[in-house]
Formats: sequence, structure tokens, C-alpha cells
Amino acid sequence: MKILSKISEIRELLNPARASGKSIGVMGTSGRMHAGHQSLVQRAVDENELAIMFWLGAAGTALYDRNWDDDRKLVEATGIQYAYLPDYADYMPVRPNLTLTIIPQLSTGAPPMEKIEHLDAVTTSTAKLFNIFGPMRYYSGEKDWQQLAMFKRMVIDMAYDIEVIGCEVVREDDGLAMSSRNVKLTPEDRAKAPALYQALEAGKAAIEGGETSSAKVTDLVRRRMAEAGEVVYVHAVDAATLQPMDRLTGDIRIIASLQLGIVPLVDNIGAVAA
Repeated sequence: MKILSKISEIRELLNPARASGKSIGVMGTSGRMHAGHQSLVQRAVDENELAIMFWLGAAGTALYDRNWDDDRKLVEATGIQYAYLPDYADYMPVRPNLTLTIIPQLSTGAPPMEKIEHLDAVTTSTAKLFNIFGPMRYYSGEKDWQQLAMFKRMVIDMAYDIEVIGCEVVREDDGLAMSSRNVKLTPEDRAKAPALYQALEAGKAAIEGGETSSAKVTDLVRRRMAEAGEVVYVHAVDAATLQPMDRLTGDIRIIASLQLGIVPLVDNIGAVAA
């Protein structure tokens, strides 16, 4: 695996490959990788002639300890050919506080989920990465559904020649969605954590059993979650637009967050309403 650090290196690699007709697959992470991330890299490798990932690895927080040497083992196991670890003086020569890419309908216009400033930072950095990499297949996990919906809308609104491919959530044997933050759960909270997915499954079953009241579905999910910990939010929204509806119809996404100790777990599930 070759490590690239400059934007010019990315373009020197991808532009000739693209001109020769090669398919290009890209996956990215900010670090603290697990098997869920690895599955995205593997799809990029398996489905394209040239695959490259980016590892932004920003400074760690209380929930994330990022170390490339640890993550590299998972990356190399996929057989990926290239990894972009940016030289930050090249990638971000000035702080991007003047130009922002925001999607109001899916951030401030959606029910409250992730912090708006975080979503704005994610969409802005993703827009920059789309410009750096150019036409490609971009692999993004369904666990962060709001962000995935935003990436897909960015491609439409900005006419990016990019195919955003959503990849299924990778789960532990008990249903808990794999996440970098899971390692911060205490043993007691880890035992409670599967309740989040179980509650989502109950909501899906209700919808597919004929329930069309959003209030009744979210109340059911909320009550199931409350048995395990603090409910941060539960929303049943249109899967593409993230807009709430009183009567559920079409492709629905139930998105929820459960606080266990210091860890806010997030997860979602899809359902089709009549």
C-alpha cells in the first residue's frame, strides 16, 4: 500500500487512471477504525479497478483515540492499493471559515439529531474531498444515515460526477452497531446497548405490520429504549429528505440515539410503510 500526502499526488494518480477508463472507489474515515470501516474499504477494493482511502485522523477527543499504526493493519488486510494521509499544510493551508457547504433542509430543517456545526463541518470537508478526488464511487456507511443522505443530496445539487454508495451497518452478534465509541462503554452499559437496535426492530415491525402513525411508532421505540438508558432522540422520517410526517408512507428511516454513561449511541433502521 502506497501512502500519499499531497493533493497533487492524488490528482496525478487518479486523472490518468480515470482517462484510461478505470473505475475508482474511495472510502474515508477520521480514524479509530473497526470492522465496519474495514467493510467499506473492502467494497471499494472489490468493486473497482483502483481503490484509495483517506484517513483524516484529526486530534482525538474523549470518545476517539486515533492512531494510524493501529488502523493500518485493518486497511492493509483489504488489499487496498493507496491511502491518503494529508499533509495538513497542503490540505488545509488556511482555516476553512469563509467557505461552507451546508444543506439546510437536511440539517436545520430536519428533526434535531447531530449538532448542526458538526454537520456543516462534515459536509464542507466532504465537498472538498469530492473536489480533490473527482469522479468516483464513494462508499459511506448507513449507520450515520443523516450524513449519508446529505452526501447524496450534495451530489445532486452540486452536479458532482460521483456515485454515493450506502453500505449496510455492520453489527456485533447481539445487534449492536459497530462504532468507534463502543470501546468507551462500561461492561454494564455494553450489556444494555443491544436494546437500541431491538427497539428499532420493534418500530420496523410495527410499520411493516400496518402502523402508519409516526407518533405511535416513535413512542414504541422510545419506551423500549428507556428501559436501558436515557433516550436522546427518536425520529421516523422520510428516508431521503429526513422530513417528519404524521402519517408514515413510503421509504421510512427510524433514527435514534441512546445515551449510556458518557457514550451517545446512534443507530437507524429502514422500513417501508404502506
